[in-house]
Amino acid sequence: MANQKVVFFDIDGTLLHDGHFVPESTKQAIRKLQENGVYVALATGRGPAMLSGIRELLNIDTIIGYNGQIVVHQNEIIYKRPQPKTDLTHLTQQAKENGHTLVYLGETKGFTTKSNDVHVVDSLGELDMPLPIHDEEAFLSHDVFQTLVYCTAEEESDYVKRYDAFDFIRWHPHAMDVINVGSSKAEGIKQFLKLTNIRREDTFAFGDALNDLEMLRYVGTGIAMGNGLPETKAAADYVTKPILEDGIAHGLKEFQLI
Repeated sequence: MANQKVVFFDIDGTLLHDGHFVPESTKQAIRKLQENGVYVALATGRGPAMLSGIRELLNIDTIIGYNGQIVVHQNEIIYKRPQPKTDLTHLTQQAKENGHTLVYLGETKGFTTKSNDVHVVDSLGELDMPLPIHDEEAFLSHDVFQTLVYCTAEEESDYVKRYDAFDFIRWHPHAMDVINVGSSKAEGIKQFLKLTNIRREDTFAFGDALNDLEMLRYVGTGIAMGNGLPETKAAADYVTKPILEDGIAHGLKEFQLI
């Protein structure tokens, strides 16, 4: 697609402030971007089904989800890389032996090996995610794109050293993300560009956190939020203002996208 531009946005700390609201200046900037014919996409660690609110608010139909493991364009899944069922079988057995709860995250819903686990309820509640359905064998009949292991940091090494197919990332005192090795927002963007024939040099991305580093380095122009981490700013081509100082609008204007 010749000269079609696309801007990828991280969510928390980039579009959403404190997990609760999108600044008015950001809403207006996104609307203007779309009026100018630029594709607007979300690039996130969450799955498409968890994003209905912000998708509707900003009228976005392109998503790089689960850190690049699923790609949605014009509300259709155009790429997906589910987790290997053989490895999930081993992981499920190990967690059962250790007395640890798992949550499997699929295309449209989540499943858990234990109902009403207090750590599951608390951690997912913090993210405004719906509680998963109790189904200990859901991974056999559904594609799973990310798994959560509920264990403490002291208990994690037994998992980390056992699986070559997975990377383990702690995000909560009682929970780790399990993702496919080699997964990243950048990899999902790469697949999106391949399938849409958009040129890499016509891509832009905004982010603030560690899981945005590869994305900011990969796109044509990587833009870090002023409220972002030092590592994120170092990986970017440009640092815009913080989210609450009209950072999105400022960055888009800097590159004459709005």
